[in-house]
Amino acid sequence: MRFQFDQLSDNQRYHLITQTITPRPIAWVMTKNDNESFNLAPFSYFAPLSSDPALLVVSIGNKTDTTAKDTKYNLIREKECVLHIPSGDLIHAVNDSAANLDYGESELSKAKLSLLPFVDTLPRIAEAKVALHCRLYDIHKLGKSSLEACYLEILSVHIDDDIMSQSEDRIVIDNNKLNPLARLGGNDYALIGETVTIKRPN
Repeated sequence: MRFQFDQLSDNQRYHLITQTITPRPIAWVMTKNDNESFNLAPFSYFAPLSSDPALLVVSIGNKTDTTAKDTKYNLIREKECVLHIPSGDLIHAVNDSAANLDYGESELSKAKLSLLPFVDTLPRIAEAKVALHCRLYDIHKLGKSSLEACYLEILSVHIDDDIMSQSEDRIVIDNNKLNPLARLGGNDYALIGETVTIKRPN
C-alpha cells in the first residue's frame, strides 16, 4: 500500500515514520532547570550530522501550543546540555523520564538515578555509560509544527573505561557492553541483538 503524506494528518505521519525508520538511537538529554534542579527526557528524533564541526540534531516539540517542552526551554536559556546514550538496563528509567511533570520537578529522583561530576556547569548520570557535553549551536523551526531542530555541538564526551579499548590510533567501543537502547514504533524498544561485521570495500 502506498501512502501520500500530503493526504495524512500529522499524527498519521508520525506513526508511519516512527514505525518504519527504525531502530532510532535515543538522546537522553539532561538540562538545568531555573531552580537549579535537572530535567531529563528521552528523544528519538535524533541523529549525528557532522564530525567537523561535531554536530548532532535533536527535534524537540512543545508541551502545549504555547509552552515549550522543559528540555527546549532550558536548552534555549542555558545553551548547553548533557546528552546520554542509554543502555538496555536503563529502559525503565528512560521510559519513566518521558512522563510529563511540572516544570522544575526532576525526573532523576523518580527514576532513581544518581549524578557524578562532569563539567563545571553540569553533572552526568552515573548509570549511563556514554555522556556528551553539548552546547546549542543553532535552532530551526520545522514547518508549522511545534518541532524545532536543535543543533548541538559536542564539546567533550565521557565513555566508561569498561566498554572501550584502543586499536592503533582509534578508540573502539564494545557495542555489546554498551548495549544501546533503541526506539521502535508505539511502545516498543530494541536492544542490539546480533551484530554482523563486514569490511568495507576500498
